[in-house]
Amino acid sequence: MKPHSPFPIIKPLSKAALLTEQWQKRVQPFWHKMPEGELISHDGTRLFYKYHHSPQAQCAVVISAGRMEMALKYAELSYELVQAGYSVFILDHRGQGLSQRSLGNKFKGDIIDFDLYQQDFNQFMLQIVQPRQHKYHIALGHSMGCAILATYLAKQPKHPFVATILAAPMFGIYTSIVPYPVAQFAVLAWYKVNRCFSTTPWYAPFQGDYRLKPFKNNPQTSNQERYLWLQQQYQQQPKSQLGGVTLRWLEQAIYAMENIHLQAAKWSTPVLLLQAAEDKVVANRSQDNWYQALPKNLNKQKVSIQGAKHEIFMEHDAIRDNAFNAINDFLQQVPFN
Repeated sequence: MKPHSPFPIIKPLSKAALLTEQWQKRVQPFWHKMPEGELISHDGTRLFYKYHHSPQAQCAVVISAGRMEMALKYAELSYELVQAGYSVFILDHRGQGLSQRSLGNKFKGDIIDFDLYQQDFNQFMLQIVQPRQHKYHIALGHSMGCAILATYLAKQPKHPFVATILAAPMFGIYTSIVPYPVAQFAVLAWYKVNRCFSTTPWYAPFQGDYRLKPFKNNPQTSNQERYLWLQQQYQQQPKSQLGGVTLRWLEQAIYAMENIHLQAAKWSTPVLLLQAAEDKVVANRSQDNWYQALPKNLNKQKVSIQGAKHEIFMEHDAIRDNAFNAINDFLQQVPFN
């Protein structure tokens, strides 16, 4: 007889149309009661984090957020995970959310070395997450957060994760009609010009400071209620606002993504790739190439979420339902001891 899976079934909170009501009555009080802290990284950077340790939980879900994102964006998902029976941990990556910024212009999304992200994440695991002594750990990443997880898993072979969930992973950047090699060459060349004239990284082309953007034609989500809710949170928490990326960030992201593809054949953790079928932020073809390069005997699944833009967990109810169904099906098949 097959033993019962220790991974609880996750159910969505409610309809998007009721999000404002549920936020005020249930999610916001839950979020405000969640403990928070500040982790000092190896180089002295102050890193903000939130967590909820469910007393009876066997499993902790550790969320690795995407670029621009703050922990608060995952309040609804965190509530759903805790209601299912999981503990939840989330770190604001350096340079975004409520974590410390590195440049004089706080809106610039910048990183000196992409490896710093995974070093921070490793420290978060060792000092904050693992001391809670959960029996199982699941990594859940979105976009850039998936690239951070992939880098972490490659460099930390003794990690505690039994499974990884990658939502719209940033394994390649969407470049529309411009061929990716051409876009990559232009970015690297332009950053060389940047370094010749300034020690401060410039914004990449078409990037700039934070500004409130209308829902119409946004590439993130097709759900207006969740989009406007998130915009409202950024207005109420201006310290979390972030603008576009610098040329240096793009250079580091390019090198990191190249290495992620090189390491794909060595991947050993069960993985679910949730692909947003209508993504215009990251490149689905790059995700396909990475998935095909994984070991053939690996416990792996790829599910294309039809109708989803980049923000799968901020989408319409039906799309979120499909994502949760895929996650639940995957977790029920994850081997455990």
